[in-house]
Amino acid sequence: MGAAGAKEAVVFNKWLRAGYAWACERLYHEFAWSYDWVSWGVSGGAWHSWRRVALDEVHQQEATTGAPVLELGFGTGALLAAAAQRGISCVGLELSPQMHAVAMARLKAHGVCAPRVRATALQMPFAGGSFGAVIATFPAPYIVAPATLRECHRVLRARGRLIIGGLWVAPAVAGHRLHLPLLYGAPASAQVDAVLQRIEGAGFTATLQMRRARGAEVAVVVGQKAPINTEEGKHAE
Repeated sequence: MGAAGAKEAVVFNKWLRAGYAWACERLYHEFAWSYDWVSWGVSGGAWHSWRRVALDEVHQQEATTGAPVLELGFGTGALLAAAAQRGISCVGLELSPQMHAVAMARLKAHGVCAPRVRATALQMPFAGGSFGAVIATFPAPYIVAPATLRECHRVLRARGRLIIGGLWVAPAVAGHRLHLPLLYGAPASAQVDAVLQRIEGAGFTATLQMRRARGAEVAVVVGQKAPINTEEGKHAE
């Protein structure tokens, strides 16, 4: 590919990413009612299975601390409903009013309740040390913004964990991973390093594991807050 062709490819990819971001934004607002249908379609019906991989991590954390869990960007409320059905005390945070309406209808249909707050993850309306775990699944780039990570660190108890599911998903057919630009593919080592370094820069110890779930490997990033040696920190543990 010549210089002109390379330049055209860069411009095309830029516009493609911009279009993808625009479409995702629409799904979180005026087309929120269609979000579950779209996610089901693009995942071949596996979306909820992929999302529950992260909830399995939360359940493990909840069993050891008894502290409530915070879900960032709860969307249509599917994970809030699943958490309630497992007996996990979960609070949801979401900025989109349309998603709040969809989630409320879902929770009502399942006969469960979960406290929900309309706010941004960049400035959470919670006291420090309020939660044993913070979870986000298939999040937008805001999740690794420095302000978000600082807020996650602040609202977590000592030894609490930030659990991010679905930053990357690598579907596999006949044992071979698929790579679909903008949607699916295994992360490059440089991408993983950049994300883990950013999380660790906010005061966490960070790890990534690829977990198997219905025809795919789903990335689960876990950042653990360090214990605090003050009397307040000991009480929070």
